[in-house]
Amino acid sequence: MAKKAAATEAPEKTKKIKASGFAPLKFQEYTITQKRSGRFQVVDAKGKNINAAAKEKVLLSAKVLKGSFKKAGGEETPAT
Repeated sequence: MAKKAAATEAPEKTKKIKASGFAPLKFQEYTITQKRSGRFQVVDAKGKNINAAAKEKVLLSAKVLKGSFKKAGGEETPAT
């Protein structure tokens, strides 16, 4: 019977802290959040995800990411 008493006690509530430390950025036309994996998610005002080149453009304009994302080996110099 002592086990039932221990099971009914509520465990202490702990505060949830985001591991990434990145606060969501909310703009009029989109919202930028960071996933637990470290990648960014961009959602438009209608609730649809933005992907690919449009996502890169939004992240660069919001100054979340820096630089360009050209694939390595895309430009090859011809052998002379």
